[in-house]
Amino acid sequence: MKKYIRLIILLISIATLFSGAMQAIAPAFVLNFVGAEIDTTTTQLFATIGMFMFLFGGMMIHALYNEENNRVTIIWSGLQKLGASAAVFIGIFNGVFVPLAAGVAIFDLLSGLLFFYYLKTIKSDAVG
Repeated sequence: MKKYIRLIILLISIATLFSGAMQAIAPAFVLNFVGAEIDTTTTQLFATIGMFMFLFGGMMIHALYNEENNRVTIIWSGLQKLGASAAVFIGIFNGVFVPLAAGVAIFDLLSGLLFFYYLKTIKSDAVG
């Protein structure tokens, strides 16, 4: 796993960048996918969230080129993924999103955990 973790993190970051861009550009499409109400407020909020996803994805791609000076970036990106997962699960619990949205929440949960695993691997590489 350690051999491929950097590639996995890169793929997650690229997916975050592209899905964030899509959510920023076409929020109604994403809202329809998760079964949420589509109105001017929700589309604006989802577009804003998409913009931040785009930025976090791009930030992680950038950080992968210089891990030594970007540990804080990895920590905050991992926290963003875990927070996004919790937010989607809460949305499902509150009836805002359909249960199918749990796939998004699980992806973000696993991504966040992988980010912290990656952080641990680069710390151990620096020590050893």
